Amino acid sequence: MKLSKLRNAIVYRATLPSIEAVEGHLQELPYSELTETEFARASFVPNPITGELVTPITDGYAIVVRRDEKIIPQHVVMKEANERIQRIENACGQKLKRADRNNIIQDAKVQLCKQAFIKSSLILVLYNTEENLLIINSANKNIANLVGAMLVKVIGSVKTVTINISDIKNGLTTRLKNHLDGEESAFAGFEVGDYVQLSRLAEQKEVIRYSAEHTSVTSEILESLNTGFIVDNMELRGCGVSFLLTDKFHFRRIDTKDNDYSDDDDKAYRWRHQAGTDMFQFCKVINQLCDLLAYKEPEEQKPAA
Repeated sequence: MKLSKLRNAIVYRATLPSIEAVEGHLQELPYSELTETEFARASFVPNPITGELVTPITDGYAIVVRRDEKIIPQHVVMKEANERIQRIENACGQKLKRADRNNIIQDAKVQLCKQAFIKSSLILVLYNTEENLLIINSANKNIANLVGAMLVKVIGSVKTVTINISDIKNGLTTRLKNHLDGEESAFAGFEVGDYVQLSRLAEQKEVIRYSAEHTSVTSEILESLNTGFIVDNMELRGCGVSFLLTDKFHFRRIDTKDNDYSDDDDKAYRWRHQAGTDMFQFCKVINQLCDLLAYKEPEEQKPAA
């Protein structure tokens, strides 16, 4: 299983324990194989490159979550369940009640679970102890919520706050329009990249994607923005990082600068150094965007212990 470097990110402000304390907590949720009738499980595992459960990096640490999930396509479940339902209805000569049909569907899923293929993945989590930024290497909100719930489960209490950018969708739209109209400070500190996705709701959702140097399609983008389209996500470059910023303040296609290493540097050293550099650069991006987009003091959230 490969541990991906920072490619996507959902970010929270959070207060986690020290590296020594958090390592003890993570040991409470170790890896074990899925049982026959278990659909999914997540655990904290050692970093496959450094061998450490918690890997120290500059200004913070890195942890790894392993997620195992049995892949059971819904159409396969329904095919099996419908065959069972049909046999029972033919035998008794009447339609089954909805509750009985649902029980059969659930039973079919449990039976298929015993022979289902297991998909396993590793999720990188970075924590900056100076900035109190928790960075989850995923574009999937459900995965981010899972990681947060796991930390709460083992630590007992985690203070988190949402990075709340007021009306970011319209904020990005207005800034892009101003940028294309020649306002150099519209994205101060960042360059606008080549990719922009716009959308609008009419009778149905319309989506337009531009994947060319924006100066060559300025008039087309402006025309779209002036006819009700708004920014869904767009490419920005800054602080040595390029990325797509979404209207939910999530990050995709993150590309950080790779460091140069000597042949004498082992893989664990290289990984720690690269992860630390990636986190440093990306945290600069977060803070600069918060300033640019008028980040407001967020409301504190207290996850259930």
